[in-house]
Amino acid sequence: MAAEPQPAITETPPRRAWMGLLDDLPYLAIIVLGLVGISWTSIAPNSTTKYWAVLTPVYAVICIGAGWRRAPPGERLAMAVIQVLQWAAVLIAMYLISVADARAVLNSNATGLMQLTLIALGLFVSGLNLRSWKLCLTGAFLAVAVPIVAWVEQAALLLLLIGVALIALLILYWWMSSRRRSRAT
Repeated sequence: MAAEPQPAITETPPRRAWMGLLDDLPYLAIIVLGLVGISWTSIAPNSTTKYWAVLTPVYAVICIGAGWRRAPPGERLAMAVIQVLQWAAVLIAMYLISVADARAVLNSNATGLMQLTLIALGLFVSGLNLRSWKLCLTGAFLAVAVPIVAWVEQAALLLLLIGVALIALLILYWWMSSRRRSRAT
């Protein structure tokens, strides 16, 4: 009896794994750029309006790219126009927040948080419109990041005090244990 040939074991090629990562790279870029923007707002509040104004069309292009693959060829232009109009509305809302009258009422941190909230809302709505769960999830992540960033900004002094207290306790513990060791010898 002849032995039956064994099927070759095939592994997932590394190229496929990299392609999966490349597909998710725009969503990761959205999150990183949003978090960089809110961090920049905390550091240099006066120049962030331009950052958000440049970032909004970048997000629009990413959303159009995400929708382009899914849209039937006859509906791609309409989808792109809707996305451009939607992101233009987000950009106008961001401009209205940053005009001189509104800036007098809001501090720079509040303005940055509001702009990130508008970006998150724009991403979530784009995800709903394009039926892209990844865009919805990205927008929801940025929306959840807003109160977390606000809390960290407000609690920075408290976190610093906790850190100093922990360091002081560690130094005290080290000093007392070294003292005990020196008495034992």
